[in-house]
Amino acid sequence: MKKILWLIGICIISSLTFGEVHIKIHEPIRFKDLNTRSLERDYLVGEGSFEVYTDNEKEDLGKKIVFRFPEVGYMTNKKNTIKIDKYSMATDENSMIVSTKREIVRFYALVNRREIGKNKEPKVVEGEYVGYVPVVFSLYENIKKGGK
Repeated sequence: MKKILWLIGICIISSLTFGEVHIKIHEPIRFKDLNTRSLERDYLVGEGSFEVYTDNEKEDLGKKIVFRFPEVGYMTNKKNTIKIDKYSMATDENSMIVSTKREIVRFYALVNRREIGKNKEPKVVEGEYVGYVPVVFSLYENIKKGGK
């Protein structure tokens, strides 16, 4: 009986010492309404955000996370499909360094405004668009501690 309790205790302690970095969608990509100011531009910019948080600050602070987006994407309202030309973040490297326990990271999607309603009726173009983005996250060790 003592051995079983001892093993359970070790399992609980070891699971608490290994931290994880969690990433989830904080806000999906939303495009602002098309208005006269945005008619001058060739692209519409949509903005979304990820929430990055860790349960072990001591180990995970200083680690680097690299986000890899697909080159193009698509979204649809079940009547019309729109091509998303590019996904990006505010930084050129599409990466961040974990500096606090909980962070919000913004990302952007660009859509060519001229392709939205090209040769289509307004009934087909209007509606709520939904799309999926396969984002790959890579977590790298803290360089100062001797990681990669």
